[in-house]
Formats: sequence, structure tokens, C-alpha cells
Amino acid sequence: MPESSDCLQPPLTPAQRSIVKSYGGWTMFLRSFGLKPWNTEDAEEGLRILNALVKDDDDDDE
Repeated sequence: MPESSDCLQPPLTPAQRSIVKSYGGWTMFLRSFGLKPWNTEDAEEGLRILNALVKDDDDDDE
């Protein structure tokens, strides 16, 4: 498997994209949570984690 699989990144909102970018991209974001970007179930889990992080950021802003 290639080292970078950011081409597998799903469409993201600007808030999601900002968080993913802070990890160095989609591949590094998923790998930091022990997930494989080429695995569909792992990518879905990554989106759930990402949505929780976005929600947590929104809660901090309030």
C-alpha cells in the first residue's frame, strides 16, 4: 500500500479539513487513530472521530 492515500479522502467541510490538515492529511489522521485509510470501515470510523472533534471544537467556541 502506498504511504500516502490522501486520494481516498472523502469530501470534507472546511472545519473537518482544518482538523485533518493539522494531522498532516487524511492518511496521517487515520493512522494516528490506528486506522487504515484503504479500509472502508476504518475510513467510516475516522469520519465519526472527525465529526466528534469538530463538534468538540464547536462546543469550545460557545
